[in-house]
Amino acid sequence: DALHELHDSGVKGHPGAMSLELKAQQQAGNWDEVLSLLDQLEKDETADAQIAEQLRQQAWLGKVSRQEDLAGLTACLKNIPAGIRRRGKFVADAVPALIRHGGCSLAQQLLADSLNAQWDSELVALYGDCQSGNVVAQIEQAEKWLSHHKQDAGLLLALGKLCMRQQLWGKAQNYLDASISLAPSQAAYTALGQLAERLGKSDDAARYYQSAMKL
Repeated sequence: DALHELHDSGVKGHPGAMSLELKAQQQAGNWDEVLSLLDQLEKDETADAQIAEQLRQQAWLGKVSRQEDLAGLTACLKNIPAGIRRRGKFVADAVPALIRHGGCSLAQQLLADSLNAQWDSELVALYGDCQSGNVVAQIEQAEKWLSHHKQDAGLLLALGKLCMRQQLWGKAQNYLDASISLAPSQAAYTALGQLAERLGKSDDAARYYQSAMKL
């Protein structure tokens, strides 16, 4: 309220007042106002460029998290600057939201764009959770990455999940075993448990699930 009074009294362009308003809008979660103030502060060259970019990414993530359906989420993502849209931290938060709303094809594209720009082992593990219509194409893309990242546990986990979806049971087992040999994880052991269940190996499934619970 005090900042609005300052604004109405004619102090709207003062850098100090704008910086205070930026903090207030940020804490209130008013992300459109945050983005607008950042633009003004950068235009006046009164904002630290690195901090401004961090706040801008936070604001866009805030807007993404508030979308209630795929149409709104897709429209929101189209407005996000390409530089932010490729960042690993942004993609890691946006992809689960897309998957929840059924936007796996867009999630897959976001992941591929980000990973091609800068490799991220934790991020690539999400690639196996994208259930797009063309699993074979996903496997081919992931195997291309594997030629350059042979020791990446996250990528091997993703490939294991994708091969399970395509009912390539032997390849799935090999990729998941390789992932665990590099970095044991709950996700990989759980996937192996699911694979064993599908193959009717209940004892193996129980053993894998127990291993997952121990991590």
